[in-house]
Amino acid sequence: MTAETHATRVGAAQELEALLDAAVDAVIVISHDSTILTFNHAAERLFGYRADDVLGRDISMLMPEPYRSAHAGYVGAYLDTGRARIIGIGREISARRQDGSVFPAALSVGQIRGAEPPRFVGFIQDITTRKAALEALRFERDRAQTYLDVAEVILLALDSQGSVTMLNRRGQEILGYTEAELMGSDWFETCVPALERDERRAQFAAELGFEALTARESRSVITTRDGDQRLIAWRSTRLTDQNGQAVGSLASGEDITERQAAEDALRQSEALLRSAQSIAQLGTYEVVYPSGPNTWSEQIYHLLGISADQGPVGVTEFAEQFVHPDDLAHFNREWAQARSGLQRFDFEYRIRRMDGAIRYIHSLGMVSAHPDGVIATGTLHDITDRKLAEHELRIGQERLTHVARLSTMGEMATGLAHEINQPLTAIATYAQAAVRMMDAPGEADLVDLRDALVQIVNQSLRAGEVIRRLRAFVKNRTAHSERLEVNRLIEDVRILAVPDARVNDVRLVLQLDAQSPAVEGDPVQLQQVLLNLVRNAIEATCECPNALRELTISTRPLGDGVEVAVIDHAGGISDAVAQNLFNPFYTTKETGTGLGLAISRSIITAHRGKLAFRPTPGGGTTFYFILPQLLGV
Repeated sequence: MTAETHATRVGAAQELEALLDAAVDAVIVISHDSTILTFNHAAERLFGYRADDVLGRDISMLMPEPYRSAHAGYVGAYLDTGRARIIGIGREISARRQDGSVFPAALSVGQIRGAEPPRFVGFIQDITTRKAALEALRFERDRAQTYLDVAEVILLALDSQGSVTMLNRRGQEILGYTEAELMGSDWFETCVPALERDERRAQFAAELGFEALTARESRSVITTRDGDQRLIAWRSTRLTDQNGQAVGSLASGEDITERQAAEDALRQSEALLRSAQSIAQLGTYEVVYPSGPNTWSEQIYHLLGISADQGPVGVTEFAEQFVHPDDLAHFNREWAQARSGLQRFDFEYRIRRMDGAIRYIHSLGMVSAHPDGVIATGTLHDITDRKLAEHELRIGQERLTHVARLSTMGEMATGLAHEINQPLTAIATYAQAAVRMMDAPGEADLVDLRDALVQIVNQSLRAGEVIRRLRAFVKNRTAHSERLEVNRLIEDVRILAVPDARVNDVRLVLQLDAQSPAVEGDPVQLQQVLLNLVRNAIEATCECPNALRELTISTRPLGDGVEVAVIDHAGGISDAVAQNLFNPFYTTKETGTGLGLAISRSIITAHRGKLAFRPTPGGGTTFYFILPQLLGV
């Protein structure tokens, strides 16, 4: 080798060494048997070893388990088979520093061509920071996706052509499509009713042309995958690129179909009772207990009848100044419970406005921890109009129930007239006999005269009892609850029911279980239900010529309550009739109103019970109702 050639090689080696030491990445050269030949400065900094500590040692010392054990023989296998898992490919690995710490690294390995025996050079980068950034990016992406998925409104993004670019979980649930099925599809062609497409597409184009970025609110109908139509309240804004050009829109939509239907039904119901009620005002607040700061919305000042200049007050001051004295204990108890448990609260109470007017309030909110104590965030909803409507509804129901009782008595008038006429006839007969005995004093027998007078008294009491029961039954009264013995209640009903049964040649049988528990309820209303069921059973028996002319009223304990049944042996009820039996105004009678069973079921439901029917063994129908046992009995 000439001196010039040797000098050239030395210079090249020095240049290579300088290049390796200047490299930012760790550079390691190993032999075919994994012995470390070169370990540059960047490698020293990365692994914490000096080059002299690792040169001549196996490269596996820089690997954690289980990679260290698996590495043995890898280079040899590559040389034998040519199959590479890292060499010439590159991959992410785990590396081990001198202090034992393990870190993620990007490794690129190449074979040094022409070297004999073979040698390999590896470039190693610590990617800890990069992986952390990627993980943070994934976390933010996942969190953003979570926000989209937990939102209880539709979140919809469209491009400038009206094609779907994003739809969250709630939107998929309402529409019945997956996001993948709608991505790229034309929103207006897929989810907008055909008659509205042109108008809605024009509105969309107009909104994209607006320069302002403020959100816009609207309501419109969408069509689901199943063909159903849902009413959505939208709040949308246009999306722009870096140049301010509209590239699409982002909208949130709330499904208000049921709410709108409920509001329409409520307005229709109220129209039957009174003029339309004004929409109740809703106020929001945020109160820090015990010392503030406090925030009220404008509606709360209006609700309380005070000026906003007076400013909000704390919970204690609010209770003292505005809560009705009769509801103050209830208010303080609910507030203390919510405050101590840091929980939701939902209760009603009355307030006294500054002008003296009494208003009913529904308070709904949440108490949570706060550095200065606790913070309550919620709403005050004026439900006075609703309370008045409920009161009017109760009065209407009571009037309707009273009319139904009068109607029942009208249907039973023949039997009742007969029941009253019998004692009146007897009274007249005995009175005439007494007169005759008094006209012939010499022949009058005082014992016979006394017996005639006793009979007059007994018959008058009999007629009076029927009239008393009748007056109590038909009297217009306010419903009230009291403790009731079911068997005694049926005995009272029997006085009114027997005459109607006797006139129609139907035998009335009582099978009353002595163990039947007491219940709580309105006696007249429950008598009304029983009489209606008895009257229906009598009519069914009369319409079936071959039926056993007998009906039974029975009681029996059942679970935590008592069952009262009216059993007939007539022709039964067809499936077609059974489907509509309890519907208001449905009747199979030529002169019926169709309200008897509907009212009876509402009465039993109000008593926390159940009214139903079942076939009578051997033929006929058994109508029964179940009432809960009186608590504490």
